[in-house]
Amino acid sequence: MCLGIPAKVIEVDESKHGKIDYLGTKVKTNFYLLEDVKKGDWVIVHAGFAISKLNEEEAKETMDLIREYIDHPET
Repeated sequence: MCLGIPAKVIEVDESKHGKIDYLGTKVKTNFYLLEDVKKGDWVIVHAGFAISKLNEEEAKETMDLIREYIDHPET
């Protein structure tokens, strides 16, 4: 199973390559599969490719749920 964790776009170049930030970890990413990706957007990445965009509210809600699970895995 794969867990899609929201990541913030920190860099995109003309060739649709760039970097994302996973909670402080910078990762090279290919944005070829998405349209209009820009610095500051939130994305879900799989196997090095950004596969979907989400808004900041969705990203924060997802991160809150992940943190809650990490803090209380028995629930």
